[in-house]
Amino acid sequence: MTDAARNHLDPDVIAERRRQTELMLAFSRVHQQILRRSAQQLDGAGIEGITPSRATALIVLFNARRPINARELAEELALSEVTVSRFIRKMEEDGWIERAPDPTDGRAMLLRPTRYAREMFGSLVKVSNAVIGDIFDGFSREELDGLTRMVARIQQNLGDPQDG
Repeated sequence: MTDAARNHLDPDVIAERRRQTELMLAFSRVHQQILRRSAQQLDGAGIEGITPSRATALIVLFNARRPINARELAEELALSEVTVSRFIRKMEEDGWIERAPDPTDGRAMLLRPTRYAREMFGSLVKVSNAVIGDIFDGFSREELDGLTRMVARIQQNLGDPQDG
């Protein structure tokens, strides 16, 4: 019997894999909970016409402090450029972002928040802060540092999200 076959039958290996599977499913549930909480906070703040995922894209644009192209936005969000192009189209239609030709690349468009989005920035920050407060309520600085290291390690283990 090979080592792989023995490991497949080892109760300790099976228990560890089950625990890892439960954690992976928990990450997925947490992500969904964050999206639901964000939607509740957006609704509660009276911010209409933007989903939590699109609000995250908008926050990336604000954090960039300069116009960025769709490829950069996709990298920051760890999403495909196809998905981001759908976000962009809808966010532009709804008045959250505007596109302008990139003077350095004739094929690319630069994205930036509209005046309306800038006016809503304070409300978006309040929503973001409320959700962040809910997520990390009661965590010590040491716990946050440890969690940051663990998440970074998971990201390192998974490699570049654009490779998949």
